[in-house]
Amino acid sequence: MRGERCPVETALAAADTAARLRDRLAAGEKISGPAARRALTAAVQAPRFEGRTVTQKFAKQAADYLARDGLVLFDNPDASLICVFKRDNALCEPGPDATAPNQFDCRPGCGNAVRLDSHATELLEETDRIDKLAALSPQPLARRLRIAAEQYRATADTHHATAQPAEDLS
Repeated sequence: MRGERCPVETALAAADTAARLRDRLAAGEKISGPAARRALTAAVQAPRFEGRTVTQKFAKQAADYLARDGLVLFDNPDASLICVFKRDNALCEPGPDATAPNQFDCRPGCGNAVRLDSHATELLEETDRIDKLAALSPQPLARRLRIAAEQYRATADTHHATAQPAEDLS
C-alpha cells in the first residue's frame, strides 16, 4: 500500500477499516496486539467518508488524515491483521515520507499490529489448508509447509491468550 494509491483512495480504505473495526468490536470480538490501544483511538477518531464528492478540499482532507502518523488503520488480509501505521514502529521499512505500510513486507513482531478474533480464525483456517497441502507434498516442501502452519497456529494461540474486550482497554 506504499504509494500505490492516491491519497483519497487510501484514506477511504483506511476509514472503511476503522468502521469495520468499530463494528467487529461492538459485536463482541476481542482485540490483541501491541497497537491495540492506538487502534481503538484511531477507530473512534476516524472520519466517515461515505458518499462524499471528491473535491480539491476533500483531497486535501484525505492527505491530512493519512498524515496522522500512528492513528490510521490499514487492513492487511494477507497477514490477517490490521496495521495501526506508525513509521517509527514499522518493520516493513517504509520510506521517510510514507503515509501507509508496505503490506507486502508485513513482518511478525511489528509494533503496529492488531488482531481480532476473526483474524485468529482466518489463521486457523489457513493452518488447516496448509496441513492438508503438506500431507500431499514431497518431504522437503511438506516440512516447510508444516513450519508455516505452526507459525500461524502459534500466532492465533497468542491472540487467544492475550485478547481483551475493547472496553477493558479504554
